[in-house]
Amino acid sequence: MSTQQLTSLFGSRLSSAYNQLRGDLGAPQTATDTIGKLVDKIQTSAAVEDRRTAVLGLKGLSRDWKEDVGRRALPSLIAVLEHDAPFDSEIARATLETLMQLCETVEKPTKDDLGLFFTDAFLEVPKPLHSLVNLISASPSFYPRYFAVQFLIQLTTARPTVAQSYIMSSPPPGIDGILAVLDTKSPSATPSMMGGGAAEMLRNEALLLLPPMLSGNQDLQKIVAFSGAFEKLFQIIDQEGGADGGIVVQDALAAVACLLRFNVSNQNYFRELTLIPQIPRILGFPASLPADEPTPDEFALQYWSDQKIHNTGLVLGLIRMLVGGPGGGNQNAMVSSGVTRCLLELSLASNAPPSIKSQCLSTLTPIFTASSTNQDLLSSLLVSPLLAVQADDEHPGGGFVRVPAKPAVEALVASIIDGDPTTGGKGLKARAAGVNMFEAYLSSNDEGRITILSTLVTSVADNLNIDPASNAGSLILSGVLELPHSSITPSFDPYRPLFSCLLLSHLIRNSEHAKKLAREISFPSGDTDPDHDPDSAIEVEEDKIPLLQLVVGNLMLASREQAESVNRAARNGGAEATREEEEWTRVMVGYLALLCTWLWDSPKSVKEFLSESNNLQALIQPITQNTSIDPLVQGLSAFLLGVCYEFNREPGEITRATLHPILHSRIGPDQFVSRMARLREDPRFRAVQPDEFELTSLLNGQPLMGEEEEEDMEVWFDWAFVDFWKNHYYTIQRSIAIDPDAPRNAPPADDTETAAIIMSLRSKLKTQTDEVTNLTNKIESLQKEAKGEKGQLIEEVESLSSQVASLSTQLGESVKRTEKLEGELDTLKQSYADLEKTAAATQSTATELESVKEELKQVKEAHEKASSELSLAKLSAKGREGKFKDLENKVKKLEEELEEAVKAKEVAGAGAAAGDGASKVEEEVRKLEEENKKKDEELKKLGEEAKKREEEAAKKEEVAKKQEEEAKKKEEEWNIKQKEWEAQVKAREDRVKQLEENSKSSEQKAKSAEEKTVILESKIKELEEKFATAASAPTLTPAETTGGSNKQAKKRAAELDAKVKELEASLAAEKTKREEEAKEHEDLLVLLDEVTGKRARDKQLMKEKGLEVSEDEEGEDEE
Repeated sequence: MSTQQLTSLFGSRLSSAYNQLRGDLGAPQTATDTIGKLVDKIQTSAAVEDRRTAVLGLKGLSRDWKEDVGRRALPSLIAVLEHDAPFDSEIARATLETLMQLCETVEKPTKDDLGLFFTDAFLEVPKPLHSLVNLISASPSFYPRYFAVQFLIQLTTARPTVAQSYIMSSPPPGIDGILAVLDTKSPSATPSMMGGGAAEMLRNEALLLLPPMLSGNQDLQKIVAFSGAFEKLFQIIDQEGGADGGIVVQDALAAVACLLRFNVSNQNYFRELTLIPQIPRILGFPASLPADEPTPDEFALQYWSDQKIHNTGLVLGLIRMLVGGPGGGNQNAMVSSGVTRCLLELSLASNAPPSIKSQCLSTLTPIFTASSTNQDLLSSLLVSPLLAVQADDEHPGGGFVRVPAKPAVEALVASIIDGDPTTGGKGLKARAAGVNMFEAYLSSNDEGRITILSTLVTSVADNLNIDPASNAGSLILSGVLELPHSSITPSFDPYRPLFSCLLLSHLIRNSEHAKKLAREISFPSGDTDPDHDPDSAIEVEEDKIPLLQLVVGNLMLASREQAESVNRAARNGGAEATREEEEWTRVMVGYLALLCTWLWDSPKSVKEFLSESNNLQALIQPITQNTSIDPLVQGLSAFLLGVCYEFNREPGEITRATLHPILHSRIGPDQFVSRMARLREDPRFRAVQPDEFELTSLLNGQPLMGEEEEEDMEVWFDWAFVDFWKNHYYTIQRSIAIDPDAPRNAPPADDTETAAIIMSLRSKLKTQTDEVTNLTNKIESLQKEAKGEKGQLIEEVESLSSQVASLSTQLGESVKRTEKLEGELDTLKQSYADLEKTAAATQSTATELESVKEELKQVKEAHEKASSELSLAKLSAKGREGKFKDLENKVKKLEEELEEAVKAKEVAGAGAAAGDGASKVEEEVRKLEEENKKKDEELKKLGEEAKKREEEAAKKEEVAKKQEEEAKKKEEEWNIKQKEWEAQVKAREDRVKQLEENSKSSEQKAKSAEEKTVILESKIKELEEKFATAASAPTLTPAETTGGSNKQAKKRAAELDAKVKELEASLAAEKTKREEEAKEHEDLLVLLDEVTGKRARDKQLMKEKGLEVSEDEEGEDEE
């Protein structure tokens, strides 16, 4: 084949490939055709550049034709990711971007979402995700690793369970490779081709990957934690500046939260790593600050940006997770590491926003619950709260000033009752959280409870005018007792008495000793107090008025003010009157909640409450009132009245007998129950829940509650009272049905009648039991009499049962053999189908062999032709070389003659007498010179022709060598195919032999099965004869057998008869199966004969094609 032919062949193939990709001229090409051609290019192109170009084309098409690209190109893209991406960064980036576009889903995808469909297709097997994980650690370039992390985020978000299981099973480095990205200083995280900024970007993406990768999988969380994730994440937080850091700190804290949430093992491991002492440093609190040293101003006065507030909220959420519940080892760790003091200073003595303070107080609640070490710290700690000041001469710029140090408990009570001083008394959420923390401080802390109650008593004894700022007890008393004289003034805070009542409730709840101390608190009567309320409902008859009566008096005053505000709203209308009504209702709810807690399970307190008749009327009036009263007040009043009835066990003027007709006649049981039921269903009551875990909203990126949202918030109860009320609601509801004169915990009035009924039933049961024992004795005697006859029947039945069992086992064995023969028949059928496929493949192989032979002949002819041309070119080149040498010899001779002529001319010039001879010599010299020039020209032409011939000969030699190499390759391929085909033919022949042997063995098994069937028939006949003889035997009379054993024998005989019939039916079925198997065996033999004939024809065809057939195979065919 000449050079021009090769050039034309290459050009035609190139143009055909281009036309195939481009399409027909004049016809528009659809996107589907283009996608198909690009996919074919990825699958068939040997050059990486071509595959990269095709992937880039699919990337551009995936935006508009997502479904077509995904359905046709996804397997090819996965193959590129597995094989090309680790070695080519550009194709890796293009492939990952394309896969991300295909697997992208909407925010809330449906079942038929294309992104989810392609995500499931990508995660069908674990290998693609393993390649993706390996790319994160193995790729030397930035973009493949960056997009690999982003794609992994996308997969773990869409299908977390499957992706997490694949990540856990990924080969090394696997998870360690992902975590290595977090360390920007390690060599594996910053390859030579990446800079520091690129490494940080990659680290930030890895931080976003951890939450979806770890969500809900505790095993994966443990693996990641024990791989050093905690240390790396805290290192990132320190590098970014703690809570003052940006979004990177937020992502790192969210990752730590995902590792700790609901994972006790990781929480214990976190404590063992001694990472808890690093938490205060994140919040900016000094690490080692002595207890007696005040907190520096740098911590108390900070700038709180939105990002810092969010980061601090995440840190507080982590602390809540670590604490868990009371009794854990982490509670003590919080004290020793300084976390408890840090949170106390942040919530009570800093300029932190109200949202952070409420978070701190909610976090301190589980820390203080039943923890004596933390409670002792709060009791002994002194804090210096901040006070917001307006701009004046002393403080031109306004700001904050520190107040003198005071006990932390006093500061806590002041912040609850008066509000946060840094916000001007605002921060309702923080005040509610403070109530819960105060309850946690008092839990299992009788010493702290008595200490505060003692300050209540001493403050009243020492000074009639209570100083609100003296101690915690005086603060609570002032909040409980102080009320405005008339309508609510703008300066009056209705939450002040409410929170004061809640705090006092926690002080006396579940402690009769505390209730006793509270009852002993009393105040002098009269006008000794300049601020005494002249309109107070308290009668000035005694020298001192107990605290309980003062609370009831304030409740009456609040009830009167609430009724007046309702009347004003009815007359004048307006939002202001409605607001006053709601605020007075809130005050009443606080007092009623305090009284319910105080009087519960305290008969002496109930006696003191009922000592004033007006107090009972103050409860009955709102219960019976149908309008202008809030359901909360009605329900609490009904509950409090029920408490008075239940625990009125002390002698007094108003007894249970006095209250019983009021409950049943004046109020009525139905109305009493409905008032409490309405309270239980009230939305304001049902909305009170335990402190919710607020980390979920923070992890989802939701901000904390702002000031505007907090203004719309309202508080009516705390969870402690709601839980108390729900636990005792049914007790009070049932208590009004008990007779007032009945002792406590006595049974109902109709218990005597019930006892009589029970005694009569017991006597009847005893008589029936005696009858049963007598009948049992009679049955035993009858059984002994019929024992001998029964033994004979039992022996016969056992012999028949053994025969039936043996026949059943034989039948089961025959059934198993039948199933085995059916299976072998199915395998033979399958083998026959395989042989047919083999024959078809053999024919196709033969045609391929013929085409290969023809191509080989053509190649050989072309090779011979090229070799002949090459030999002729070599001969012609040798001839030209000879001619060239002759010409060179002639040239030398001419040059020698020319030199001789020149010498002769010189001799002639020296002799002037030689005239004619000289002229002749000159002519000869001229002729020789002309001839020399002509020879030179011819010599040059011959040299050029020789060079051209040599170049052509060299080209032909190269073409011939290539043809020889191609011919050798085709011969080798032909030999390999021939050997493979011969091996396949031999294996198929062995399979045919095996099938023949199987058919012979199946025939033998069928014969043995038929013989066993005959034996079974004979045994069944014998069994029938025995059964007939047994049935013909005379039966005993009922008097002889007492009717029991004869019936059992007949029943057993009937069962045997049924079993024999079943055996006959199974035998008939076995016969039909044997006949069907015989027919199938005959069909199988026919198929084997056809296969044998086809085999002979195939071998004959192989001989005709020139293939070798072994003599053993021919001998087998002849046989």
